[in-house]
Amino acid sequence: MTLATKLTMMRVGAIPLFLIAFFWNAGKSGGELIITGDWGKVIATGVFIFAAITDYYDGAMARYYKEETTFGKFIDPIADKLLVTTALVAMVELRSITFIPAWAAILIIAREFAVTGLRLVCIPRGMPIEASHLGKWKTTAQLTAIITALVFVSFRVIIETYNLTDIGHIFLPWYGIIIQILIWIAILMTLYSGYDYLKKNWHLLDE
Repeated sequence: MTLATKLTMMRVGAIPLFLIAFFWNAGKSGGELIITGDWGKVIATGVFIFAAITDYYDGAMARYYKEETTFGKFIDPIADKLLVTTALVAMVELRSITFIPAWAAILIIAREFAVTGLRLVCIPRGMPIEASHLGKWKTTAQLTAIITALVFVSFRVIIETYNLTDIGHIFLPWYGIIIQILIWIAILMTLYSGYDYLKKNWHLLDE
């Protein structure tokens, strides 16, 4: 197993760790989520950022050391989609603090299914669809939105745990708006890149 593939597998392994940490101590009182002292959210943020970093370095290492393998090409996009999908679904579950609506997660995940399905049709015909620049920008937009939301949630945990009311008055009214703007950018990039893939390769479905 190459070093690049090991990094990819570490990304896959980080997914259950992220889930365990993110939902640790996710208690409620009177219907309200309690995040005071919920350091699991902070740990989950660190795990996700680490996993996102491996997304860049595994591909870079494979190209630099000329160690691109068939298994690596297979598992890398699956690891990416699993990471993003897991984070989105988890954050929808706690949307009162993440501000990620269910419909946004559905649109992003549906696009991934559509493009993956197109790839599955093309590969047996010897016409693999390579990742485009738009696809990379899409991934960057998704990861930026998710990481920002997680960092803001972690910051809110710190504010409420240590009762930093002065900072909270400045931060709390804005953090939801910023997350929503970033998730909209991610949605638009996701849908446009999906449209671009389908537009360029739709003729393959008519054969």
